[in-house]
Amino acid sequence: MLAKKLTDRLRLLPLNMAEVIDVGILIYDQEIRAMCEMNRCGRYGRAWNCPPDVGSLEELAAKCGAYNNGLLFNTVTMLEDSFDIEGMMAAGAGLHEILVEIDGILAREFQLNDYLLLGAGSCGACESCAHPDPCRHPDKLHIPVEACGVNVVNLAKNTGFNYNNGPNTVTFFGLLLF
Repeated sequence: MLAKKLTDRLRLLPLNMAEVIDVGILIYDQEIRAMCEMNRCGRYGRAWNCPPDVGSLEELAAKCGAYNNGLLFNTVTMLEDSFDIEGMMAAGAGLHEILVEIDGILAREFQLNDYLLLGAGSCGACESCAHPDPCRHPDKLHIPVEACGVNVVNLAKNTGFNYNNGPNTVTFFGLLLF
């Protein structure tokens, strides 16, 4: 019942899709986490919402595994072209704003405080992360799904979501565990 109400409510946000998923399909893969450790995005050890500061793969898998319900969602943003880095950054910031809005909805409308809301990429709460100084907005910090070792490409395929939504688009995924 709660999952359906949450899904219906989140579908009112500017999301492309929002669907309840079976959390049993989540696989926590060291190879995905290794991409973080190889610092492919340049944020490893430089952002409070990224490894190694968010905990080990085992710790995150245990944290995620404590929840019985999942709601996967995504955003799809049109870009000027496939090299539109500013558009991609703006789309990431848009996802962060949605995550903050979801936090508010969960607190105000559902009085839900035991959940884990995962996002994509850098947290976006600040123009630049305070790391290694204390986080300025820990209440707005969201761990990326990939930092938990979840292969988002496979997750999308296994749940009926498109990972690639056509030329000149960027797709970001979020996951609510409750």
